[in-house]
Amino acid sequence: MVNSKRLLTKLTLIPFEMVINAFPFFHREKVIWELSNEQRTLLQDEWKRIKRRNGEVKINLQSNSKELVQRIRAETKRYNKNNVTRTAAYLTFYNKHPEITWSFLAHMVSRNAGYFMSDLKREFLPHILEETFLIKLYDMLEKGNSMIFEDAYPQLLLYEESKNRGISLFHLSSNFNISPFIEGVWEVYIRREDQSFLLPVAQIINEQSHIEKALVQTEEYKKLLNSLTYRLQEWLRLSQILFPTWPLKHSIGRNMNHFKDLDERIRLGQNLYATLFQPQFIKKVHSFANTFPHTGSRCDYDDDSFTVFNTSLEKFPKEKLSFFKVKNNTKIYSPFLLDVWKYSFNGPYLGSNWFEDEEFVLEKMKLLNKSSPPTWISYWSGLHKIESVFLFNRYYKLLKKK
Repeated sequence: MVNSKRLLTKLTLIPFEMVINAFPFFHREKVIWELSNEQRTLLQDEWKRIKRRNGEVKINLQSNSKELVQRIRAETKRYNKNNVTRTAAYLTFYNKHPEITWSFLAHMVSRNAGYFMSDLKREFLPHILEETFLIKLYDMLEKGNSMIFEDAYPQLLLYEESKNRGISLFHLSSNFNISPFIEGVWEVYIRREDQSFLLPVAQIINEQSHIEKALVQTEEYKKLLNSLTYRLQEWLRLSQILFPTWPLKHSIGRNMNHFKDLDERIRLGQNLYATLFQPQFIKKVHSFANTFPHTGSRCDYDDDSFTVFNTSLEKFPKEKLSFFKVKNNTKIYSPFLLDVWKYSFNGPYLGSNWFEDEEFVLEKMKLLNKSSPPTWISYWSGLHKIESVFLFNRYYKLLKKK
């Protein structure tokens, strides 16, 4: 009877999740904001000015500018130590400068990157995915997380100093390999006090374009992203991005698929931003972020279902899931990130020089939103998929021995 109930859980929840995930295909993607003709002209003028300046003979920095550049480099290095320090730095900045909304999106996405990295050492995955794949996947996630921070955090600090001094300091951007694309956007934002969606949309485009050449399109990671094992982890919903709220069943988020496709990553970022900053969600998610410091363990938001202690005494853990909860007072092992991954990426960082096609970028300068299936159902269905694959693998090995 118990086994039949367990089977019923997986035979109902997983197919149901697949059905509801099909619903968004019938909804059109809405354009919430797009670039105005005035903003387009301003950006093009800024990019021309930056291009002319970059073509001129370089003049040595004045002593006060040199000190600022050195301080920003030192601060960036200090907080680019690992996923935990990066994630905390984004939130600290947003709390000081809430007008820079992208920083909070970066905090929440970086949190999820940390959860995903810890998942690779969680209860089930080491038994169903080969270790070499898990290490390479962690390596890609860690590098991407670090590369984006190395590019974005100096921008945030330049903005902070510009705000304090009442004058734009983004002419110093080239000292940090910041793209002329986003430099031009910052100039328009600061000088025109542009409070539209221009800046966060551009930041999403910039960071995804930055890692496209520097990481995603390298031979090593193209091979990883094209592998059957990577497609399996997408099906398992390992890379779902979750923004917790209370009660948890009302949490929001999106499924991340087709990571290798730049356009899909940009669209995902835009949809995540549009979802996160809806008035009924943003205060709740922000409250969660400030209440629970990021550790990489899913205990951060659900210590009823997860534990940082690996309490299983058996060689393989038992089945623990029942619909939207764990059963019989059991918990799923979800370790602190820094307890299970000692390696972090700290360079070298190469400028990607990605900004070549103005028209392509201008076309992408809009904010999109599309209906999303209930996140909590998708989240728990993903957990059941992982457990199901694990159990199948376990029983297959037992039968093979017999």
